[in-house]
Amino acid sequence: MEWQTNTENGMGLKWYFSIIFLIPIMVYCQENEFKKKGFSVDLSALILFPYDFSIPSEHDEISETSTKSKILGTSIHLNYYISKCFAFTASSGYESINQPNIDYIPITGGIKWVLNDTKESLLTSFDLGGHLGQVEKFGVLLRIGVDYRFVIAKKILGNFELCYSHQNLYKTFIKQDNRKNDYNNIESAGFKIGIEIY
Repeated sequence: MEWQTNTENGMGLKWYFSIIFLIPIMVYCQENEFKKKGFSVDLSALILFPYDFSIPSEHDEISETSTKSKILGTSIHLNYYISKCFAFTASSGYESINQPNIDYIPITGGIKWVLNDTKESLLTSFDLGGHLGQVEKFGVLLRIGVDYRFVIAKKILGNFELCYSHQNLYKTFIKQDNRKNDYNNIESAGFKIGIEIY
């Protein structure tokens, strides 16, 4: 019993000293102002989970539930900051849906709004564009994100983003009853992780 108490106290002390060690780093990051204007580049990986939609089946059923579908992708964003808190963005990348199987290239433009002018900050993003690649038309792509940006090194920042996505993908699938389905309206949510180099 005494050993268990000592172990619990030791674990508590480890957490306590870890937090104390992190405080100066957090304060240092908060006091570091972000650059006033200029270019930066974001490199990121994305995973989205579609919900509330029917998708063409690759098996015997007419449609399958969206729980089997995931969107994976990578992207590169070019940002131009007109101030410490506001940037215009342009991006492209590669994304793939596993069910139904569609690969495409997203092309977007957007804005980024940083909530304070330090390197470590919360920020929001809005991107609008469409798709190229294995699709039949340039459908609409809308992404809205809430990000947390933190310092990794002097000129490298980390990013973690919660993301909502709405997209219209045009690709024809023929169902069992020979009806064509060429318009796939997909709403999804997920997250993105990456780095920003400036």
